[in-house]
Amino acid sequence: AFVEELAALRPSVTGAGSLERFDYWLNVMRYTRAMGQVNCTWARFNAAMEEVRKQEGRDKQRQLAREVVLPIRKEIIAQVAEVHRLLLETITTPGGMGTIANWQQHLLPGLLTQPGKELAEILGEPLPADAEPSDSYDGPARLIVPTVRTSLIAGEDLRLKVILMGRASLPVLYWRPLGKGEFSTVTLARVARSVYTVSIPADRIAGGDFEYYVQATAGGETIRFPATAPAMSQTVVVVREN
Repeated sequence: AFVEELAALRPSVTGAGSLERFDYWLNVMRYTRAMGQVNCTWARFNAAMEEVRKQEGRDKQRQLAREVVLPIRKEIIAQVAEVHRLLLETITTPGGMGTIANWQQHLLPGLLTQPGKELAEILGEPLPADAEPSDSYDGPARLIVPTVRTSLIAGEDLRLKVILMGRASLPVLYWRPLGKGEFSTVTLARVARSVYTVSIPADRIAGGDFEYYVQATAGGETIRFPATAPAMSQTVVVVREN
């Protein structure tokens, strides 16, 4: 119950950076609650499947599977989608991506894939679309920089990997000497799917501290990394070796 009490505080949060941090923790709590819901529904699914297996005759199995098990399966599919939606709202680092990989590679085969095959075999037909997991992302557009560089060694290029989730324009990097002048722009290069890369050569950095942010447009709205940009961009200190 405390999750909704926490959510009720959101209108009191001001500032893009503060709101981003608040939403991170709110979504972590919502994600944890959603996982608990999936576990409860999965227990119901397994109990119903056990009853199906006990039935004598394929017709009885098929009828019970269609009337009882299939609706529970659809609940799990919707709940797992919600788990992923909330989880993806919290991803900012390679470690967070590891959590997604754990779901995809270790949890979903036992939770959805194998049970889905067994259910389809009992029903004698493929499962309907709403009883199968989606392979597309339909959440809000997000810009993720998994490894945020806060310092460079003098003579080192700045190299960034950027992940753009959702439908958005080609992302652009804005940068300038720290607190000085107009921002220069560099369009990111697409590596594959939603992964982009960009670099600023050391000779352009010229040994000075600088700041940057990444920007894209999605659905008529501007999204940025960091969320506080351009008023407060990501700073990078250039360390000079003695």
